[in-house]
Amino acid sequence: MNRIFAGLTLAGILGVCTWNTAPVYAQKEGERKAHPEQASVAAKKEFATAGEKDAAVTKALDASKLAELKKLEDKDATFKGTVAKVFTARGNSMIILNFADNYKEAATAVLRPKYYDKFPDLKKLDGKKVVISGKIVIYKDQPEIILTKPEQIKVIK
Repeated sequence: MNRIFAGLTLAGILGVCTWNTAPVYAQKEGERKAHPEQASVAAKKEFATAGEKDAAVTKALDASKLAELKKLEDKDATFKGTVAKVFTARGNSMIILNFADNYKEAATAVLRPKYYDKFPDLKKLDGKKVVISGKIVIYKDQPEIILTKPEQIKVIK
């Protein structure tokens, strides 16, 4: 009798459906691909600047206007705000510019490792007023702009 049930799982016996058909294996810490810190490969130049009265700044939506920014999904848009935190994900897999202490209260800007060397050190933006431009994408119900060119960020003077 034991041989008959040896190949069955409890889920199979109970008729429980599972959605994940591929086996999932836990990654060991050493197996995760680590990227260099953005600061170590950052471009040796400064961010572009924009004046408070420049059209790009005056026409930009505030980063906290989430409902308005969500309506612009898949469209080019510009938002402005003060960088509350420059967050680096584990393994330097991305850098996120947060525009509120609680990141869910404002739009974000995201930089992936592929573009790290094109941008000046993003940590220098912490606490600075900036304007971000690009295509609005929605990730987990939050608007964000994916950064691919340094011209997308301007420090407001």
